[in-house]
Amino acid sequence: MKVNLLQDMHVHSTFSDGHDTLEANVAEAEALGLTQLGCVDHVRADTPWVPEYVAAVQRVAGDTGVELQCGIEAKLLDTSGALDLPDGIDGVDAIYAADHQVPLADGPNHPDAVRARLERGDLTAEEVVGAIVTATLKTLNRPQPVVIAHFLSVLPKIGLQESDVSPELLDALAAETLRTGQRIEISERWKCPSAATLRPFVRRGVPILLSTDSHRRETIGRYDYCLGVIAELTPARGGV
Repeated sequence: MKVNLLQDMHVHSTFSDGHDTLEANVAEAEALGLTQLGCVDHVRADTPWVPEYVAAVQRVAGDTGVELQCGIEAKLLDTSGALDLPDGIDGVDAIYAADHQVPLADGPNHPDAVRARLERGDLTAEEVVGAIVTATLKTLNRPQPVVIAHFLSVLPKIGLQESDVSPELLDALAAETLRTGQRIEISERWKCPSAATLRPFVRRGVPILLSTDSHRRETIGRYDYCLGVIAELTPARGGV
């Protein structure tokens, strides 16, 4: 497994809910000696500013030695793999598919509502994790590059954990990620996925990205959780 330790592939700017501008984020990456930076901002179906955002990333990229990726982050909507995306995303390098809510067959469900349904017995843990994995798997088969963002971060909000996802489901998702040429990130902010969850992806050779999901420049490129996961995945090799 090869991972670039001098990358941060998920950083937000003032185009969405980040505190700092694209220029400030890139300046921080330069100061840290990073070689790759993923500019990633949240979008919804009605987001109007994607063309301006793409142009801004391209402009900043011309003034830095850091390799920039222009990404947008959209939530999974349902088990069909639909994403909350606007029309007209030309120039975007990658779509970050995120489980901000629980993508059930009837659409995105708030974590609190899903947790209540689990407690009442209206839903089972198997049904919920199956829906999340199915939605993630189906969104991979699209023409644009996709990054699986902070995979399974929604589980603690609904009272579940990564170990509730079966090895068979994880392996099926890893196989589809490899088949479609997509990628998955380790998220410092969300502290997921775990090494155990990532092992099927590593075995199949799926590219693994390091991400802080920073919303402030002060946290860009600073890793603790991510480095622990990498060490756990490569204990016999003495590093990546």
